[in-house]
Amino acid sequence: MKIIKQIFFILLFYVIGESISFGISSIFPNIFIPGTILGMLLLVLALLLKVVKNEYVEDVGIFLTSNMAFFFIPAAVSVIEYFDLLKVSIIRILILVIISLVVSFFSIMGSVKLTIFLQDQWKKRGTNHE
Repeated sequence: MKIIKQIFFILLFYVIGESISFGISSIFPNIFIPGTILGMLLLVLALLLKVVKNEYVEDVGIFLTSNMAFFFIPAAVSVIEYFDLLKVSIIRILILVIISLVVSFFSIMGSVKLTIFLQDQWKKRGTNHE
């Protein structure tokens, strides 16, 4: 029964997000915001504001994130289906993937270095006051 309640909470936020997305698209036809993203943001906000307790979604959330690769299989298969269209631009796609990989690597490296620096500064400040 606990699992069913957790699935209910996750699906509830999914439905709320889809409803808001539909409403936004109805009012502003040129704007599209995916309902899944809105639902996820609302769930995170509800968890942060303690409206929804972590226990309400924890087990199902762990299961879904642990098996996330399984949910990407249909997307990978559909990419293979359209390989004829993609092979025309494969060089451009590979260049973009490599550039984004390098940019991501250096961005993550910089943020980790900044975090370590800020933690060291915080520790030094904490030891000077004692």
